[in-house]
Amino acid sequence: MAIQGIWASVSGMRVAQKKIANSAHNVANASTSGFQPRRLEQADTAGGGAQITGSTQMSGGPLVSTGRSLDLAVNGGGFFALDDGDGGVVYSRNGKFMLNDQGQVVDNQGRTLRPPFQLPDNATNISVTSDGRIEALDNNGEVLAQGQIQTTTFANPGGLEALGGNAYRESQASGPPVNANPGVEGHGNLASGMIQASGTDYLTEITTQIVNQRSFEANLKAVQTYDEMLGTLLDKKT
Repeated sequence: MAIQGIWASVSGMRVAQKKIANSAHNVANASTSGFQPRRLEQADTAGGGAQITGSTQMSGGPLVSTGRSLDLAVNGGGFFALDDGDGGVVYSRNGKFMLNDQGQVVDNQGRTLRPPFQLPDNATNISVTSDGRIEALDNNGEVLAQGQIQTTTFANPGGLEALGGNAYRESQASGPPVNANPGVEGHGNLASGMIQASGTDYLTEITTQIVNQRSFEANLKAVQTYDEMLGTLLDKKT
């Protein structure tokens, strides 16, 4: 019984540590545009221990005005699709974009927005509509180039694989990607000149850390108690 109790308490300590670390990660990204906090859930196992599973909370943060036409926020469901540089695709809610030397729209890590298009060097004004149409104009207001931004949705966005760098990858749990123009059913409209702030809630994270710190301490105390019980039993046998 004591051995099983020690195992259950150690398992509880590990779960508490993981939840504290996850909460600290959420807090560290409180100022990261488009960041989606991750939630960890605990489930009891047959052996008296506990296992933990995680999912990303996709409710999103508030929209914040920046005044930059290439700062884009998805007002509703959907992600921006980006080339990962290795022939694959990653997805993000961080719409802080800029132009690279080739006139391509890229994020702050140099990942190209998909589907790709190029804007000319002499474009002085760039506009993006709520349904994703992007236009580059010259000084006279003449249209130099046009493109179409699409967004991507998933049946279960919380099942996306988190990669770090505010990016996600398709997984079996998320289901396949569905690409469409913003405003199509299930795909939110784009808001140009705005970005989505982090979805981190300080009060929630502080509460989570306090609760799990207490859980860790309680399980540690239980381990010490079981250890004393074992010591007493061994002393009696000798």
